[in-house]
Amino acid sequence: MNLALVIPVRNDQLGLDRLVAQARFMGVFAQIVVVDDASEVPVSVAGDIIGPRRCPVTVLRRDARGGAGTARNLALGMVQTDHMIFFDSDDLFTPEFAPLWESLQGRDFDFCLMRYQDSERAHFGGWGQNPHDEACWKRAEAGNDVLSEPSETALWTLAQAGNFPWNKIYRTAFLRDNGLRCTETQVHNDIELHWGSFLAARRVILSARIGALHVVRPGADRLTNISDATRLQLFQALNRVLETLAQHGNPLPATLSFLRFAADLLIWAERMIDADLRDAFRTRTQIFLQSAVTAQIHETLIHEDPVLALQLCLQRSAEPVPC
Repeated sequence: MNLALVIPVRNDQLGLDRLVAQARFMGVFAQIVVVDDASEVPVSVAGDIIGPRRCPVTVLRRDARGGAGTARNLALGMVQTDHMIFFDSDDLFTPEFAPLWESLQGRDFDFCLMRYQDSERAHFGGWGQNPHDEACWKRAEAGNDVLSEPSETALWTLAQAGNFPWNKIYRTAFLRDNGLRCTETQVHNDIELHWGSFLAARRVILSARIGALHVVRPGADRLTNISDATRLQLFQALNRVLETLAQHGNPLPATLSFLRFAADLLIWAERMIDADLRDAFRTRTQIFLQSAVTAQIHETLIHEDPVLALQLCLQRSAEPVPC
């Protein structure tokens, strides 16, 4: 088994240098693919440096900005290894990643879902994921096993955690054979890949190891903080998941899990978007939920999750979502 690292990057030469240097010294990667998403000053990667093993680096550059999803999709076609992981240029691996990869040798899986360290939590002396994602792992009763296989209930509980591309080690053929891709938008491009992966996977492995350090910089110029009309691209990503659910026959556990995720995300995004765009956002929300919540699903929710049923009814109304 061999592993590739895919890094989309835009205007972050310093972060890229740091991550590539770390990846080379770790000695677990057989290939690194960097996609420069039209940085104002093109990024570059120095030649191989001394490390446990040689790791060739491919650098691709887009002339027009397409977003991290577009960059990841482009990189997927260049991967030559049987497994791969997507990482952002400002993130880092923890010391637990290499032992995790070693423990996966010889195992058959479509993707391995691992935990991560949130830099905001680390700033205050904590260890682990953000509180929402930690709660999902706790509800799933994922435990502290180095490797385990989740029940169906646990799997769809974990799907509601952050829809990140960098907390999963993928089997490359699994992505390609199932046509799994990111949405080619500036924001929320990883939602489609996340839910498509959970729907298509036949074998998922969980690891309680914390393999990634995810860097959060509140107030910085990050996609998470975008509040203009770009935020409306969220609905393109959500609708793609609805299409994927339909292709899989709208399995009830997956559909309810996705609605729980989408309901909370829509509340967050409405608070993020500029005030003069909120009416447009609420209209898009109503249209999306009218399509997503059929009469049958609503009836099921009333019995299985009445709180969510009420929340979705309120979000489909014309009134603002209470803060």
